[in-house]
Amino acid sequence: MALEATTFFDWASNQGVSFWEVVSRNFTHPGPFGPVPISNSAQLVPDENRLDLLLSPAQFGLLTGVVLFLFLRHKIARWREEHSHLKMTSSADIRRAAYTFLTFLEFLALAPFLCTILLVFQLYRTVIGAVLKHRHGKHFKGLLDGADVVWAIEDQNSRGMINIMANVEEPVATWTTGESSMSAEILLTLRKRISSRLMRNYRPHPKMFWKRNVELGYYFWSDQSELTVEDYIRYMDTMPLADGKRFIEEQQLRSLLSKINNRHLPADHTSSWEVLVGRQPLLDKERNILQYPILFRVHHSLGDGVALMRLLLEAIVDKEVPSRWKHLSKLKVMNIDYILKEQKASDHHHLTIGETMLQRIWKRIPSLTDLATQRDHILRILWTIYTAPAFFHDVSRRQVDNNCIHASQMANEKVVSWIHEDHNRDTRWVEIIKRTKRLLPGTRFSDVFLTALSSSLETFFASKNGTSPKNLTVVLPARIEKESPHLKLHNRFSVALQTLPITPGIQMNDTNRHYALTKRILAVNSYSDVLRSSSDYLINYWIMSKMTCLFPETILRKILKSAHSTLAISNLPGPQQMPRIQGRELKNLCFFIPNLGTTAVGITLLTYGGKLQLGILADRAVIRTEDEAHSILRGTIEEIERMGQLLDEV
Repeated sequence: MALEATTFFDWASNQGVSFWEVVSRNFTHPGPFGPVPISNSAQLVPDENRLDLLLSPAQFGLLTGVVLFLFLRHKIARWREEHSHLKMTSSADIRRAAYTFLTFLEFLALAPFLCTILLVFQLYRTVIGAVLKHRHGKHFKGLLDGADVVWAIEDQNSRGMINIMANVEEPVATWTTGESSMSAEILLTLRKRISSRLMRNYRPHPKMFWKRNVELGYYFWSDQSELTVEDYIRYMDTMPLADGKRFIEEQQLRSLLSKINNRHLPADHTSSWEVLVGRQPLLDKERNILQYPILFRVHHSLGDGVALMRLLLEAIVDKEVPSRWKHLSKLKVMNIDYILKEQKASDHHHLTIGETMLQRIWKRIPSLTDLATQRDHILRILWTIYTAPAFFHDVSRRQVDNNCIHASQMANEKVVSWIHEDHNRDTRWVEIIKRTKRLLPGTRFSDVFLTALSSSLETFFASKNGTSPKNLTVVLPARIEKESPHLKLHNRFSVALQTLPITPGIQMNDTNRHYALTKRILAVNSYSDVLRSSSDYLINYWIMSKMTCLFPETILRKILKSAHSTLAISNLPGPQQMPRIQGRELKNLCFFIPNLGTTAVGITLLTYGGKLQLGILADRAVIRTEDEAHSILRGTIEEIERMGQLLDEV
C-alpha cells in the first residue's frame, strides 16, 4: 500500500488531480486526504480524520502579517507624498523647521500688540466710512475692498491700468476713403451694445460707472458721475502720415500705444475704463487685409485680469439672444440675465415648499467628502498661520535685484510691444510648449515658457552689459478663487516672488543640447515647486484682501512699496473660439499689465484660439525703445522654435 500523503499538496500530487477538482469535491477525503462520500448521518468525523486547512494557523498568521505590512507601507508612502513639505531630508530642512518654529514663537509674543493695532485701524476705518457716508449721502457706495485698494495706490509714473488690445479686419477692396466707414461702424456698435447691455436702469455691473475718490486718507466709490457713453467710447488718437501714405505701420502703432497706456482715464482719472477705436488701419500686405485696432483700457481696481477679460467679451461681442427674449431687450427697466435669475430662484422656491423638515435637515448634513474637504481647508489655514511669520522674515531679508532692467525710480513714459501667433500661419508655439512639458513629468506650461524667456533675457543682458546676472526675481500673479458662472467685478488674485535662473539658450551645435535644455527646465521647475508648496500666495492674498484696506493711504504706500523684483509675468487663458463684432472676428487679442512699485517690466502671455499672444510693457527708465522691448519677445519665440527643432529630433 502506498505511503499516505501527509499534506494536501502531497496528496494532490500523488492522485494526479488539480486543485480546482478538489475544490469541486468540497475537499472530502477517505482518510487524511482523498474524496469520500458525504454521510447523511449526524456522526462527526473523528478529529484525526478531519480535513486539514490549506494553510496552517502559523502560515495564515504569517500571510496576514505580510498583507498588513504592505497595506501600511502603501498608506505611509501616500502620506509622505501628500505631506512632502513636512519631510526632513537634510540638515537644511531641520534648520528651516527650527527657524519657522522660532519665528512663530516670536509672533505669539507680539500677537497682542499687532492685534491691537489692527483693531484700532479697523475702528478708525469704520468711523471714516460713517463720516464719508454722512458727507456724500446716497451717492456714497462704500469704501474700496482690500485688493482694489492695492491698485488704487498709484503714482503719476505708474498708473494701475490694464490695456487690452484686439484687431478687427476688413479687406482692402472695401476700403474707399481716408475716414473709413469701418471704424465708424465699430464705434457705433460698441456704443449701442454697452449702452443697452450695461448702462440701462438696471445695471448688472454698477461698479463700472462709479467714481474712485479719496478723502480722509481712504478710497471710496461714488456714483456722482455725469459721463455718457460717448465719454467712455471714443476714437483713438491719430498718427501723422507721410505724403502718399494711407495706412500706419506696426511700429507707429507701438509708439502710439506707448503714449496712451499710462494716460489718465476720463473724469480726471476717477472713472475706471474707456474704449478707444482706431481710425487708421494697419495693412497686412501678404493677405491684402486692413486691421483696425481697438484698445480697452480699464483700471485694475475694477477687477482682476480674468474678470476684466470676461467683461470685455461679454459687453461688446455678438450674442445669440433667444427669440422669446428679444422684445424684452428694448425695455430699460428689465434685463435678460436678471429675469432668468429671478425665474430660477422662483422655481427653486416652489420645489422646496413640498420638502419636509427632515428632508431639509438631511440635506444640510455634510457628507464624508465634505468633512474631509473642510478638514483639509482648516489644516491649510492653520499651516499658513504657522508659516506666515517666517514668510515675513524671508521677505525682509530678501536681496534686491541688481541688473540693468531693475528700476530704482521710474519715469512717466512707457514702451509697448507684442508678438501674435497668426491664426493664418502654420506656427505651433503652444503645441511645442505643451509637448516639451509632457516629456518632463512634473513640469508646467509656465516652466517651459520661463525657460525660453530666461535665454532671451540672457541675450538682452549680454548685449547691454556684456554679462548677465545669475538670476532675477519675478512676480507671478495667480487667481485664488475659481471664476463664478456669473461675472463679478472683483480682484481675487494674489502674487508671489519666484527666482528665475538666467542661462544661455539652446546651442544647436552642442552634442548635449537635449540634456542642457532638460537641466534648464528642471532648474526653473525646482523654484516653481518650492513656491507652490509654500503658503506665499495665500499669505499675500490675506494681506491684500483683509489688511491693506485698514490703513490710510500714507501708511499703505510704505507698506506696499517693494523693490525686490525685476519683472512681472502674467499668464491668462483666453477663449478658444474667437468672438465676433458684427460678424467680424476679434483677432490678435493681447493685454498689458501695469508697472507696480519699482517693477518696471511686465510680460504677458495669452492663449487665444489655440495660439500664443505675447505682450510687454516697460518703463523707459530701463528699456528705452519699442525695438528693445520687442527683441525680448522675439528672443523668447526663437527659443521656443528651437525647442520645436529638438522635439523633431527625438
